[in-house]
Amino acid sequence: MEKLTFQRFITEVNRMYKAEEDVYRRMARHSGLAEAAFWALYAIETAPGPVTQTDIVGTLSLSKQTINSALKQLEQLGHVRFIDGPGRKKYLQLTEQGRALTDRAIRPALEVERQAFLGMTEEERAGLLALERRYLALLHRGADRLLNSSQEE
Repeated sequence: MEKLTFQRFITEVNRMYKAEEDVYRRMARHSGLAEAAFWALYAIETAPGPVTQTDIVGTLSLSKQTINSALKQLEQLGHVRFIDGPGRKKYLQLTEQGRALTDRAIRPALEVERQAFLGMTEEERAGLLALERRYLALLHRGADRLLNSSQEE
């Protein structure tokens, strides 16, 4: 077996990352949603409880402006509404029309994910999570060193 060099490793990691993004892009397009709207609905559907716009921004790798635009469009189309919460918080709630859209667009994507999950053994699931966590921790450590170093060094 050929040695895995950094170049081959990072090329394959980036290829897989882009391929995974493409799967979700295709599912969003298939459902007739813009990607940001797809992800906003996905975040609402998978949240363990009531969710705010700030919660969605914190969950997704999309800008506040992108999420705000997507939520405004979903609100204008009658899919979500903002409900007053404690203080100045406003929670998002799916309307009946939004629930139907989520059932048509998001639940099938979640089922695809569930089937992929079920296609792995317990050991594979745990191993995937453990390796992803380890890689991410190492990336954070290196990025923190880089970002905290002087630009002049």
